[in-house]
Amino acid sequence: MKWITESMKRSRKLKDHYSMRGTEIYINNQPPENIDIEYVFDYITARVPKRLLDSVDVIYVGEFPEFKEREINAFYDSGAIFVTNEQDNEQDMIDDIVHEIAHAAEERYNDFIYSDSSIEREFMAKRQTLFNLLQSYDLEPPKSLLVNPDYDQDIDDYLYRDVGYDVLNDIVNGLFVSAYAATSLSEYYARSFEEWVFGHRAEIKKLSPAVYNVFEELFEEE
Repeated sequence: MKWITESMKRSRKLKDHYSMRGTEIYINNQPPENIDIEYVFDYITARVPKRLLDSVDVIYVGEFPEFKEREINAFYDSGAIFVTNEQDNEQDMIDDIVHEIAHAAEERYNDFIYSDSSIEREFMAKRQTLFNLLQSYDLEPPKSLLVNPDYDQDIDDYLYRDVGYDVLNDIVNGLFVSAYAATSLSEYYARSFEEWVFGHRAEIKKLSPAVYNVFEELFEEE
């Protein structure tokens, strides 16, 4: 993608360049003045082991066409994280970056994370419960919820647009850490990754013991 190279060159010219334990960070467009960018990366560095941070080669902060096209704030692709500079506060920016670090680590340690299928079994059991709960609210969930752990646009649209996250968060309370965690197996893992980084480990142990068992080793410091 040519615009990535051009954005990196522009960042270098502006000297908006940081490093986070070897991960290069380029600020293509500055975030609002109320956001201390160094605090954001110091926070992440203090809470994510270097081994997991090493899953990311570079982070770009700025305005990228995918954000509007896909209605997202951040994404991970081929070793790079792209995150919008349009953030409400530092915690929002931290959330976005940690979530994408989760996907980077998932790519690198996929065999370890999913090797015994315990997380997938746990996720699909919760999907079954969610399916039954949605039916009890007369919400007509798609049958794919019961059989497809992978990302599915129809499932995403159903949960986000048809049910709505405000309603869904109430329904999944005590079942998933958030409404978005029900979207796919990958997001179930990634949202739990976020909560682990933010110190909510007791909640993960209670709601997602299979994830908790894997994370105890995944997050083990060198």
